[in-house]
Amino acid sequence: MTNILIIDDEVDIANNISAILTDENYQTYKASNSDQAFDLISMNKFDLIILDVWLDNSKLDGLEILKEIRKKESLPIIVISGHGNIEMAVQAIKDGANEFVEKPFTSERLVLSVNRSIEMSIIKNENINLKTKNIYNYEFIGGSSQIMKTKQLIRKIAPTSSRVMIYGESGTGKDIVAREIHRNSEYSRGPFVAINSALMEPENLEENLFGTSNNEGFLEQATKGTLFIDEVGEMPLQTQAKILRILTDKHFTKSGSNRLIELQCRIICSSTKNLDELVSSGSFRKDLFHRLNVVTIKLPNLLERYEDIDELIDYFTNIFSQKNNVTNTDLKSLIKSKYINYSWPGNLRELRNIVERMVILGDKYNDDDEAKNISQDNKNVISLPLKNARKVFEKNYLLSQISRFDGNISKTAAFIGMERSALHRKLKQLGITEDSKE
Repeated sequence: MTNILIIDDEVDIANNISAILTDENYQTYKASNSDQAFDLISMNKFDLIILDVWLDNSKLDGLEILKEIRKKESLPIIVISGHGNIEMAVQAIKDGANEFVEKPFTSERLVLSVNRSIEMSIIKNENINLKTKNIYNYEFIGGSSQIMKTKQLIRKIAPTSSRVMIYGESGTGKDIVAREIHRNSEYSRGPFVAINSALMEPENLEENLFGTSNNEGFLEQATKGTLFIDEVGEMPLQTQAKILRILTDKHFTKSGSNRLIELQCRIICSSTKNLDELVSSGSFRKDLFHRLNVVTIKLPNLLERYEDIDELIDYFTNIFSQKNNVTNTDLKSLIKSKYINYSWPGNLRELRNIVERMVILGDKYNDDDEAKNISQDNKNVISLPLKNARKVFEKNYLLSQISRFDGNISKTAAFIGMERSALHRKLKQLGITEDSKE
């Protein structure tokens, strides 16, 4: 549950904000002065703070509270005021606020600001974690003819600064290839910053890429390193135009700023879609395509490199055995017997997840019941009226997508094309509770 602290001395306004955010499935806390606010902050972990500037009967006003919080916390803060002006807004942003919202505001405006601020904070933290943890830095494993050709191509292009386009089905390891190129390049001492265009709200994508006066964007975070843009085909045309200009001019500006920042990173992109078709349909710029598609790498799906599965199983078994401090076991025969005729629709990612579950659960691992339930569900659905069958499908589909994004509702909503609030309502209608999402 996402926790939000509302600091406002006007009880009606605080209650109204709380009601709006509670409907959006946020957990809210309220404080009317600085003492109450700091007490709550010391006892709870908040994901966002909404802070009024003018507070009666408070030792500190809103901007002073903002400065104190910023000394210790980096969480997003939205400053609100019914007596705001441009100077106050500029000062609030300068002191560390993510946004300044003037009263009175609509519920839609409030929810948009909250969702945007939390999303940017999550993405920023995820990229910091990716820079500091090696847990996701899997090696590019395999000895099949197609993989050996790919490894040879990586050795050729890695030392250059050429832009690379990686194609492949979902789960084939496009991010692993991008990291392999980064590790063997002159940019290896710099950060590797990965983003997924399909998982970000279109209206926030440019702020995430270019940054704001108070936040570094991905392009700036990747300075002297590599920026990996996954699912680049999902990028809106307006953003494509700006990316093209950046690649041409070799510099960019933050949102709301005129200061030029030099582009100092290598850009690698990937896509599950055929960008040639997107260019033909007009949904992807031809000139940008040629800028990004300097070198092309096409990854095979797991069935096309079936001879690599034994080596991949051993590799992932060793990783997850060490990670979970369990005795290494030989899982090849067990997995091959269970999945001998399996099509591996999730490719490398699915194999990795199955191995991790089997390492953790050991002898207790058994997906036969799950398979029987799925098979029985499919038979049952056929016998249902359309309305009921649709409900069963929607529930299974949403549970699968939520699991895919590790319970992250914002990312799930972005991927399936729903508003976050609409997804929450749909989950409630289908009887999907917090417990059932695990």
